[in-house]
Amino acid sequence: MTTTPRPPRAPGPVLSALRRAGPDGWLARALTSDSSPTADLYLVNSCTDMLAEGRIRRPAPTVFETDDALLVMRHDARAPLTLARKRLVYFIDDAWRAAGADLSLSRFWRGKMKLVEGRAAAFHMPRAGHVVVSTEALLPAARAAAPQAGLHCIDPYWSEPLADDAHFDGEGLEIVFLGAQLHGADLAFLLPALAEVLAALPQARFTLSAGHALPAEWEAHPQIRRIPGLRWRDYRAGLTERRFHLALYPLMDTPFNAGRSRNKIIEHAVVGAAPLYSETWPEGREAAAAGAGLALPNRPEDWAQALLALAADRGRLRGLARAARAHAEAINRPEPQRALWQRLLFSPAPPGGG
Repeated sequence: MTTTPRPPRAPGPVLSALRRAGPDGWLARALTSDSSPTADLYLVNSCTDMLAEGRIRRPAPTVFETDDALLVMRHDARAPLTLARKRLVYFIDDAWRAAGADLSLSRFWRGKMKLVEGRAAAFHMPRAGHVVVSTEALLPAARAAAPQAGLHCIDPYWSEPLADDAHFDGEGLEIVFLGAQLHGADLAFLLPALAEVLAALPQARFTLSAGHALPAEWEAHPQIRRIPGLRWRDYRAGLTERRFHLALYPLMDTPFNAGRSRNKIIEHAVVGAAPLYSETWPEGREAAAAGAGLALPNRPEDWAQALLALAADRGRLRGLARAARAHAEAINRPEPQRALWQRLLFSPAPPGGG
């Protein structure tokens, strides 16, 4: 088999402080994973054919390259030291500036966001020709950090099928909280409402990730179920086998939560759930306005009341789940991502708005 030689790598802005000699490089590698939800949801799922053909190459879990462009997604902690391209594109999907000081996050996550994503953003953003973010809420911070760059915003894309509503034919009430450990404050807010709901509805079960710490009295609760602690790729693979009737996604007023994307709207549709969102979240209000969920004040009594009302009206609950799927289908499109990456990674697009 013959192959076409690749052009020599031109010098360019590549090596971040994370991967230079010294302890920081080792620490950044230890704090990162070889399985990246960001990379999957914002490029891999939509550009599988380009990766298979070698038009886009992946030298690290969060780094991609073409013949003349380099894309760093969040950080480049696991990338080879020799990467270089004429043009740099940077992607970020979290409120990186706020996370290091957000006391609602655990010490581990504050440290990771400060030492890994924070340092990578500080290095790459001033050097990037284009910066891409996952929500319009991040655009002002991106503009301040990268005044020279073209700015762009894209939604995530899940390639998994969205669930139908056949599971509503059965008995019971399956409630889920799919927030990761970064959502500890949001889970703590939910517990008083859940205590009331689970006491009133013995047929209900509440599922959450094994990574969340619960008060001692909750650990042995007979209506609590845990999703095993898994790497992203394994969690994702098993998600399509799970079905829930209700998905809860409160967002407290914290600096990190200010940068949330539409990701959970689609993830909830993958498991077939009717969602409840905080009304302070613009994307949650948008879904509720489309009849695709409920947007509630951040008061536990309002969440308990809404859950009990939906449990008593199975038809309404099922209707919300159907509408949530339709809303997710409308935003879960690969074409916008593909078009953007085609333009930024294969064309010498000059810096500018967009």
